[in-house]
Amino acid sequence: MENSNQSTFSFKKVLLIAFIAGTLDGLAAVIFLAKMNFTGVFQYIASAILGKEAFSGGIKTALIGLVLHYIITFSFTLFYMFTDSKIALLKQHFILSGIIYGLLVWTVMNLIIVPLTKIPQAPFHAEKVILNAVILIFCIGLPISYLTARKN
Repeated sequence: MENSNQSTFSFKKVLLIAFIAGTLDGLAAVIFLAKMNFTGVFQYIASAILGKEAFSGGIKTALIGLVLHYIITFSFTLFYMFTDSKIALLKQHFILSGIIYGLLVWTVMNLIIVPLTKIPQAPFHAEKVILNAVILIFCIGLPISYLTARKN
């Protein structure tokens, strides 16, 4: 028989929440950051492992980027759900938790992960940083925290 923590933390639930958050984040990036350029957004992500060649690889490298995007979102979802199963306060304050988690995701991605990849370094633009952080709060942090806090 499962206890309530085990039934809340299921692989199926992690996949579903990661799919929802990843889709929201990907759509927001395409709409707000790339002006509807689906291929460019996901080639950028693919450039993490392929370098500059990703930008000339067409739909093939965009699909590689899309898969990487969902793997990254799955990892962040899994981490949050694992942490949530250990810290009840996250469920009780899921809005604040989601905002903080979105900012944490931005920090980890931009200050730790991206610098370790082959992604070409871009010039700093404060507006883009703020927009990216807002997207991660509303499309990653809040959906993951809210959906994790839900009973069903």
